[in-house]
Amino acid sequence: MELCIQTGGLLRHWGEEISCEMIRDAGFKYVDWNFTSAWNKDKVRSGLLERDIFECSQEEIHAHFQKTLDTLRVNGLEPIQAHAPFPPYVPGAPEFVDRAIEIYKNCIRYCDSVGVKYLVIHGISLELTDYTQSPESIHRLNHHLYESLIPVLCETEVIVCLENLFTRQGKQIIEGTCSVADEAIAYIDRFNALAGKECFGLCLDTGHLNLLGKNQAAYIRALGKRIKALHVHDNNGVDDEHRAPYTGTIIWKDVIGALKEVGYEGVFNFETFGQVAPKRGIDLEVVPIWLRTICDIGLVFKKWMEV
Repeated sequence: MELCIQTGGLLRHWGEEISCEMIRDAGFKYVDWNFTSAWNKDKVRSGLLERDIFECSQEEIHAHFQKTLDTLRVNGLEPIQAHAPFPPYVPGAPEFVDRAIEIYKNCIRYCDSVGVKYLVIHGISLELTDYTQSPESIHRLNHHLYESLIPVLCETEVIVCLENLFTRQGKQIIEGTCSVADEAIAYIDRFNALAGKECFGLCLDTGHLNLLGKNQAAYIRALGKRIKALHVHDNNGVDDEHRAPYTGTIIWKDVIGALKEVGYEGVFNFETFGQVAPKRGIDLEVVPIWLRTICDIGLVFKKWMEV
């Protein structure tokens, strides 16, 4: 099992060259390529969202990302999974879903061309104050979103990973799409059956499960081999902090034990960008220390998985 870390909170904040060197020197071999941050919801609603890079031609997309890809590979880092722009749906702008679908199709094509195997695409969750939708209509939107990607996925080797999500209204944390194991299973099995091959899986997000007070081991056992990618991070059970393991309240022996039990075979990816983000007050000199620490914890997890 190889170790991986998401580029979010690193490349953008500290610069590509120094970030890749720090990731390499910490001991990682793979990265989860964070293509972009969340779209501005107000701009989506007003129709003023600027053109996304994935709405351009494949030639333009390659040119846009080539320097980053070269910098990763010069440092011996390979992008094996990626995170697509999000969210695909914004209350008050339901027409944006179809625009997001076209963006995701190009994102899938680009991932396939550069060897990125797994692409995380957020599903659509029912927000507490969205009175235009119902649980049933949200399911229909998710069916439309992911099923629209099947023709492109069948032409590539990319697997789209749904993610267990949460939403919040003020201090209230609410279950999002795929946070219930049965729902995640139903989505993934339906989409793969329609595709006629394994085009979909789950990206397990440990931090999101912790925010919702979920039993991590039970969720992992239920999803089993459907889990294709990981977003491993910790938090205090109140905020989505994206911190290193053992800096929050997750019981990691339970998580690793369950992943071993179901035979997880993918890379072990950390989504710990909150631990190395300057907005948390961290200094550049401390970033390599945290990256090495996270990698060292990953080596312990790897040992537990392999014994």
